[in-house]
Amino acid sequence: MDEETGYLIINNALDRMLFNVFGFLVSLYSLNIEWKKEHNPMYKAYCDINEHMSCSRVLTSEYARGFGLVSILFGKNSALNIRNCTLGLFFYLFQILLGFSTSPTVASILYYSSIVSIVGCVYLAFILFFVLKDVCVVCIATYFINGAILYLNYSLKVAAQKGF
Repeated sequence: MDEETGYLIINNALDRMLFNVFGFLVSLYSLNIEWKKEHNPMYKAYCDINEHMSCSRVLTSEYARGFGLVSILFGKNSALNIRNCTLGLFFYLFQILLGFSTSPTVASILYYSSIVSIVGCVYLAFILFFVLKDVCVVCIATYFINGAILYLNYSLKVAAQKGF
């Protein structure tokens, strides 16, 4: 399978695992920043470089929960209004757990869930640059990670359709 399946660093399976672990860790770091900033407004994260490059400002904005949409639809205190980085943790864990399967159906699920993550990234990148007018290196890292995962999952899906 891996001779025919696209990869970025080692091979498709290990690359998918590696990028999903990176994504999980970046999401965990984001959660840490959000929690510390909410409990200590004076907290300065390592990724807070200046007033226009501040991940803690972005990660504590109204768009950092439910993509800024859930609070409009269901209210700020809705159980559905969870942190975006928490969704990221679930996404990467989902990708890791399903990544052990060699099923063509699972390959399709991984691929299509990656497309959903990219749609979320495009939306959040728009918010980041044009609404918040900020640069969040942690956020941008997740965009690249999700792009790599999409490519790897697409390669896996194509190989699965060919019968590996």
